[in-house]
Amino acid sequence: MAEPRPTVSQAEQWRPDDLREFADQLCAAAADINDRIDATVAGVIASEDFWTGSAAEAARREARSLGRESDAVARAAVTAAVAAYDGAQQIGLARDAVLARVADATSEGFTVGDDGTVSPRADPTPLLVALAGGDDGVARGMLAVRADELSAQLVVALDRLGAADADAADDIAEALAIPMQAAPSTVPAGAWPVRAGDVVAGWSALSQDHIAEQIAAMTPEQRHRLIVEFPRQVGNTDGVPWQMRVEANRTNIAQAILDDHDPERLAVYRSLLSEVDDPAGGGRRIDRQILAFDPARASLVELHGDVSTARSVAVLVPGLNTTIAGAPAVNDTARRFVSAARGEVAMISYLGGPFPRGDNPATALVSAADPRYALQMAPRLVAFSEDVDRTVDAAAAPGRPVPVTYIGHSYGGSILGTAEALGLTADRTLYVAAAGAGVGVDDPADWHNRNPDVLRFSMTAPGDFIQAVQGIPGGPHGADPDEMPGVIPLATGHYDDGRLMAGPRAHSDVLNQPSDSWRNILAVITGDRALQLAG
Repeated sequence: MAEPRPTVSQAEQWRPDDLREFADQLCAAAADINDRIDATVAGVIASEDFWTGSAAEAARREARSLGRESDAVARAAVTAAVAAYDGAQQIGLARDAVLARVADATSEGFTVGDDGTVSPRADPTPLLVALAGGDDGVARGMLAVRADELSAQLVVALDRLGAADADAADDIAEALAIPMQAAPSTVPAGAWPVRAGDVVAGWSALSQDHIAEQIAAMTPEQRHRLIVEFPRQVGNTDGVPWQMRVEANRTNIAQAILDDHDPERLAVYRSLLSEVDDPAGGGRRIDRQILAFDPARASLVELHGDVSTARSVAVLVPGLNTTIAGAPAVNDTARRFVSAARGEVAMISYLGGPFPRGDNPATALVSAADPRYALQMAPRLVAFSEDVDRTVDAAAAPGRPVPVTYIGHSYGGSILGTAEALGLTADRTLYVAAAGAGVGVDDPADWHNRNPDVLRFSMTAPGDFIQAVQGIPGGPHGADPDEMPGVIPLATGHYDDGRLMAGPRAHSDVLNQPSDSWRNILAVITGDRALQLAG
């Protein structure tokens, strides 16, 4: 049953800041209670040095169970608080829209009913009658038409306010309804033959296919138990179904909010639990799809769009100075491609570990010359590409293959090239203003992509500072992909305002600004043959 539409007077009385205050209090209470219980549990567990016996063991067992339940309650409270923050923002925007429509109507001399109905306040003015050719009836008709227009706009605004309110309520209730499930101390007869911990511990020795098959054979309850008890492993293990990873990482993010006290990181973590506008369009608000989240490893991988409906998928590997705190800019870049393709493209932003960093040009240059970051991240990207390949193939409709493109930008180009040398699986690779073709890659024969039919593309704008290090003899990042045989060179062309895509700003603009280069990148992802090749 649909919720009743809010009235104008209700909209005027609502105070979204009260919801934000509730969120602040809930977050603070969750952290405080969790800290106190953790300290108590730690004290009981530490008693094993001087308190022994069956009663002591039972007390410590119950304390551990209490600690797990406390953690779950605190994470649920944090998730609810984030939903409240998000709801306050959406309700505030919708309320502002209602009040703006009311102000428009009253400023034009109309009366606004509490139900949103707008009606003329008085007879037509002499000016309006004159504009109507002196016909009073025509002037009244014009007023009625305008009143109907304003009524329709106000009703839509009230409906959006009601929807924002209902969505916030549902999200808060859903967060707080997470069931508390303590881990059993023993395995009942006829139940799962192995402990969940033993299952997870064995993953490091299993192939991704074996992990996927293992989980597919589990019951929903067993899969849920894995998520509840081992969210870090479930959320960050290739081979685990993506929906399980997304669910587990909501737990991991909520825990990070409880554990971290840095304001900048907390703001990013809260945004990861918030809803976003569906980049595919349609006006919906959707949960974010985090496929990996591990601050200790500087890892954040996010899916934008829907692989089950997309006709093509791309993985974006960014470059220098990328951090989890700075990931919103990378995610915005990815979402623009999804939006432009109206959901026929799904994008994955890939932060598979720490990237080189530099606070000024000198330190940035030194850091970017270090191949260690590429060598560390490339094997993870290779493993992830296997997971992407399996997941996309499973989601694709029969007889409709979905190509996967990997895009390496700046230092990310070296990571991508190094991953290709180690056995990346891709249908297409695109080196955008790339630092190089990969560590140790001097010739196309050094690449060992598992797809023998992979298509490779590259682009670098004229005057891009990266040209100073591309392909230098003995350089740390291998040859210049723009000059590699078999790599298709793409034009960067012009901005949409007619300016040449060139110079230092073009290094990032090729990915982010409306331009020939941006459309070339989208064309590679979608397989559009209307590519602009470099001259």
